[in-house]
Amino acid sequence: MNKEVMKTVLVTGGCGYIGSHVTRQLSEAGYKVVVIDNLSTGFREALINGEELVVSNAGDKDLLHSIFSKHQISAVLHFAASIIVPDSVAMPLSYYENNTVNTLRLLESMTEHKIPNLIFSSTAAIYGNATEDIVTEDSVAQPANPYARSKLMDEWAIADTSLAHSLKFAVIRYFNVAGADP
Repeated sequence: MNKEVMKTVLVTGGCGYIGSHVTRQLSEAGYKVVVIDNLSTGFREALINGEELVVSNAGDKDLLHSIFSKHQISAVLHFAASIIVPDSVAMPLSYYENNTVNTLRLLESMTEHKIPNLIFSSTAAIYGNATEDIVTEDSVAQPANPYARSKLMDEWAIADTSLAHSLKFAVIRYFNVAGADP
């Protein structure tokens, strides 16, 4: 793909487990990928195709402004989050800050720079202890911990932002993610 017309995407949390696999696949599909990761749980070695890594927090508005001004970002894939449920119970404010506040800052920056597309990594934990045999997208959200509540708040903020700013988005609610890559 010609670098002048190559689509550029921003992946937050792109050095983490899911983010790094998505980053690799995007790069191999011909996208230019810019990654923001604070490396608190991710590894820079996970970037194997020359992706641009910015070591920082995904909610840093000055950094986001710089990235969105420098690159023609066509989409954001937002994987950056704290995910350990017991930690969220012990340190709820930390989870709301890292997950929800940073997502709000990202959304604000995206709307200011008219970034049209977002894929958001959520969680099936928003369903809590569902009593249904089969959980679907229409099942009732009943998050049972700060981690799940922070992700559901993010989903609501994204949906509301979409209505006000024509943001196209997809939310992925994983149950379990497993696998490996050589």
